[in-house]
Amino acid sequence: MFGLTTRRRLTAEVDAHLTTIRARLDAEHLIVEEIDSHIETIRARRALEDALDKERRTTRLLAEQLLDATGHYPAAARIQLGLPPAGPWERAVEGLNALVDADVLFHIELDGHISNSTGDERIEWDYPTKRWHLVHDDEDDPAPTTVDDHLHADVTADPGGAR
Repeated sequence: MFGLTTRRRLTAEVDAHLTTIRARLDAEHLIVEEIDSHIETIRARRALEDALDKERRTTRLLAEQLLDATGHYPAAARIQLGLPPAGPWERAVEGLNALVDADVLFHIELDGHISNSTGDERIEWDYPTKRWHLVHDDEDDPAPTTVDDHLHADVTADPGGAR
């Protein structure tokens, strides 16, 4: 009888441990399911954030392309679109692009002047005013004079060379 009672107690204890282990496993299973759910939520949130970032970048790029295509760079529109306001370098680039858009062939000379292909219009730096100026060569202007032309004019005006 001693063996039967001991066996029943051992079986009861084993059953109790199994029940406890099953309860713990069930709880752990629920925790794992909850963690998996959170991981899926995080992954979905990251995917949504990535999609939104891509959409923002695409929208910004399209806005910049629209501004480039129309040639308009109002500061308020640029700021509204999250773009930096147009600075002096962007305005200079806009000016050069305006020449390109107007199909004006031009080149930059070694002295820094910007000339059209025929050379009758150019943008020159004026040192006294410290400003760039547009210069037109008029066909009606007399031909440029040389030092010899001036000497010849002086001799002709005063043949005796009075001093």
